[in-house]
Amino acid sequence: MKDFLRLFCLFTLIISCISCLGIGGMGAIYTDVTTPNALGHSTVYQITPDSDYESIAFVEGVARGQVILGIVALGNYGYGAAIEDALSKAPGATRLIDITADTQIKSILGAYVEFITKVRGRAVRLKKSDLKK
Repeated sequence: MKDFLRLFCLFTLIISCISCLGIGGMGAIYTDVTTPNALGHSTVYQITPDSDYESIAFVEGVARGQVILGIVALGNYGYGAAIEDALSKAPGATRLIDITADTQIKSILGAYVEFITKVRGRAVRLKKSDLKK
């Protein structure tokens, strides 16, 4: 029983140290939180018959990255990757406007952490008449 208690204390200490390397607000045992993010500034565009763009669709893009044991980090969970994913879901779209972004953090004992960036916005393209100018 003493060996189990010592092992448990050592394991708890190691996990606590690994968790400290991560982001504040993470639980030591399990985390699944979503936080809002800003892309620099907030702009809302009005798509009207006189605007330069035509709306294609409202889309969502996702980008992921993982950290294993605080030693190995994989993936790309940046805004650019999430925006590219969103645009790929709207053929012909050249830009994403009215963007909102969230980052979800999932962690198990701090040994495995996953970051998921989600962007949502309106996929648009330049009107064909504007391309001729």
